Amino acid sequence: MLAGATAAALAAFVTLRWLGPVSKEWDRLQRARQAARTRQAEYTRLLELRSSLERRMSELRGRFPAYPPGRDVTADLLRALERTASEHGVTLLRRDAGREREEGDTRLQAITCQWEADLPALVRFLYALSGAEGLPDVTVLSIGPAPGGTGLRGTFTVEYAYVRDSNASAAPAVAHSEGSAP
Repeated sequence: MLAGATAAALAAFVTLRWLGPVSKEWDRLQRARQAARTRQAEYTRLLELRSSLERRMSELRGRFPAYPPGRDVTADLLRALERTASEHGVTLLRRDAGREREEGDTRLQAITCQWEADLPALVRFLYALSGAEGLPDVTVLSIGPAPGGTGLRGTFTVEYAYVRDSNASAAPAVAHSEGSAP
């Protein structure tokens, strides 16, 4: 009887030692299974939204101006930015255009400018940029008081998005404010 009790205690000890890691592994598998179910539900939802997302993406791509391959667009972008700035009372003191970057089938070009203006003019300028063709995006904006205490001065970096298209012949109008002529 003592041997039977010892064997039962030994069997219980071995079973408990074995169950600890097995139960942890079981919990890990349960969490992985739940994560897979969640991912599958998200993928199913995205597949259901695919046509809507593709339509929205094509509308967004339609807003990008198209330039012929190999054409330097820096001058067009700088002119458009200068025109928008002058229309809204922002003085561009210095402009520095970066190199064209490729992001998939879209091209991006950053222009960094030093500017001077009063607050209402700056707000109107930034608002005009937000609705312009080429989806310009102000990525960096610094603002400080202008020397002499009149107005504001700072720098900003605006990124223009466009596509390269062999069928594009004329330069598209870029960065016009809403009421201005192209």
